[in-house]
Order: sequence, then structure tokens, then C-alpha cells
Amino acid sequence: MLASDGPKRGIAAVSKLIKILLGICLVAAFAFGGIWSARQLTAQDTPDGGEQGGGSDATQVGVASPLERRIEDDLSGVGTLRAIRAVDLMPAASGRVTEVRISSGDTVSEGDILIQLDDRAERAALNDAEATLAETRSDFQRFEELSESNTAAEARVEETRAAFRRAEAAVSSARAALEDRTITAPFDGTVGLLDIEPGSFLAQDAIVTTLFDLSAVEIRLSLPERYFDQVEAGQTVTMTTPAYPDATFEGTVAVRASQIELATRSFDVRARIDNPERRLVGGMFANARLVLDTYDALAIPDDAIISEGLTTFVYTVTDDTAARTKITPGRSIGALTEVREGLAEDDRVVIAGWDDLSDGDAVEIDEDYGQEATN
Repeated sequence: MLASDGPKRGIAAVSKLIKILLGICLVAAFAFGGIWSARQLTAQDTPDGGEQGGGSDATQVGVASPLERRIEDDLSGVGTLRAIRAVDLMPAASGRVTEVRISSGDTVSEGDILIQLDDRAERAALNDAEATLAETRSDFQRFEELSESNTAAEARVEETRAAFRRAEAAVSSARAALEDRTITAPFDGTVGLLDIEPGSFLAQDAIVTTLFDLSAVEIRLSLPERYFDQVEAGQTVTMTTPAYPDATFEGTVAVRASQIELATRSFDVRARIDNPERRLVGGMFANARLVLDTYDALAIPDDAIISEGLTTFVYTVTDDTAARTKITPGRSIGALTEVREGLAEDDRVVIAGWDDLSDGDAVEIDEDYGQEATN
């Protein structure tokens, strides 16, 4: 019995090894069959046994045609506002203030009396001059009548005439001196700051206050020389100021300087802006935009434009094929950019999905994709 156990164990080991080898072969066969079947299915899906391609390789893109927009060729600048007219008010002669009829910020009309100086001496001088004038007039008239019948009176006519003329001049001078004791408004306007009280003594030519005509304001701009030929009177100017951040004011170019400043190679422009509500005042900082010209042009979304170095281009689609198209961009219009050269109205421009595109790639247009990109 013990002698026969050895052969039996050997046979069992061999049998077990054979089973293991058969299992490995079966697994390999199944794996090979699966791979072969997959290749057959793939080959059936590819026409004429060729490589995969067609629709599955096309890139989905959104497209849109260029939009027509009205473009304003404009020029921006900054400046400071000034009242259309402003004058410092000062007395023509020194004297003591007897009456102040205005306050800071008052609106006055041309000819209104603003400040009165002591004029008692001037009134007395005028009265005296007028009395002398009346006397010399009477003498002149009397001797003129006598000269017609009295030869002796003829010599006195010229004498009394000269005295009469001197008296007239004295009255005019006295009236002027009296008027110099009054400060009046030279035009309709708004009074500036005033620090004068009755009893104050004013020296001749001392500035009392400033009168501003704010019916319109003026903005002065300094523009580069290259725009000289494009700027002319009558062009529209729009303006904003930090004082009214939500408001835009409009005016026109009033005058352009007749020469270029050598130091800066720039020229001055003055624009007038009507100010009926008196909201604008002198000294305000202003951002101005001068419209040089208006024209119609094509525009595309900013997201469609690609820049590489000095080259700017877009992708256009023809027969489901992308083409790299060089363009010349112009001005920005919100989320759009003007295209000056390179596109036609009926071109279809890729506005979304161009990230992985190359010239000549097949594309599939997704209308929803394009609408999402333009919203």
C-alpha cells in the first residue's frame, strides 16, 4: 500500500497542472475573441473600411454675421469750465461804502446798482456846475440877442459862448464823478462772493466781487496737432463733470485757434455749452468728447476677435469649414468692435467655440451656442 502512494500523487499533480494550463488558454481565447469582435464592429461603422472621421471630428461653433452700426469718430480731452463772461467789479474812485444792495450769489440785471459810495461831495459839485451852466447860458443868450442891434455886444458874444461851453464840460465832468461813486452791473449775471459792508472804505481799483454770466459756459481744450484739420466750428461736443456724474451736457465748438503752440505741438479749442439752469459754473473739471465725424460700419462681438502679435483675425465659416480671416479693427462700441477691413455683411463669423480651431478645420454650427454667446 505504501509503495503505490508515490505514483498516484504524481499523476494527481500532473492532472492539476493540465487543468490550470487549459484555464489560462480559455481566458486568452475569450480575450482575443473580444478584441477581434470590437475591431470588426469598428470596421463596419467606418465606410469602405476607411479611418474614422466626418461629423464626429467636427468642432461645434456659434456664428453670427457682422452687425451694421453708426460709428462716431470722436476725440476726447479734458479741460476746465469758465463762465461765458466774467468781470471783476471795482470802484472807479476811492470812497466809503454807504449802501450794499447785493449779496453773494444774487442774480442781477444789466444796469442794476450794486454798491453805493458816499457821493455827497460829488452831488454838491454837480449842483454847482449846473448853476454855473445856467448862468453862462443866460449870459450867452442875452449877448447873442444884443449883438443883432448893438455892435459893442458882438465882442461879448464869443466870450460868453466860450464860458457856456466850459460850463457844459464842467457839468459833464461832475456827472461822471458822481457816477463813479456807484458800482453797477455791466450785464445780466450772478454775483460771486462778497465781503463788503456799509462803512467799509474802498480803494480805487480794489476788487469788490466778480460778476459771472452763466447763461452759457465755455470749455477750453488742448488737442494734438494731428487733429487740426479735422476740427471746425459747429462740431458737437458732449461733456461730463464729476459734480454731476449721471448727467451729460452738449454744446458746440465755438472757435479753433489759428496756430499751433510750438512748445506742446497742440492747439486750443473753445466750445460753448448752454447753461439755462445755471448748474454749471466756472472752475469745474470737465471730460469732453468731440465728435469729428459719423459713418456706418460693420461690427462684431469682442469675443470673436483673436490677436497674435501684431496680427488680428477671426474665423469665418464657409461650407462647414473654418477659415482664418485677417481683419482691421476700429473703434469699440460697447461689447462690439468696428471692423474696418476684412469682412463682408454676409460673412459668418465664429463668435464662440474657436478656442481649438485651426485654419481649414471642419465645423458644425450650433445655433443655440451662437445665441448664448451673443446674449
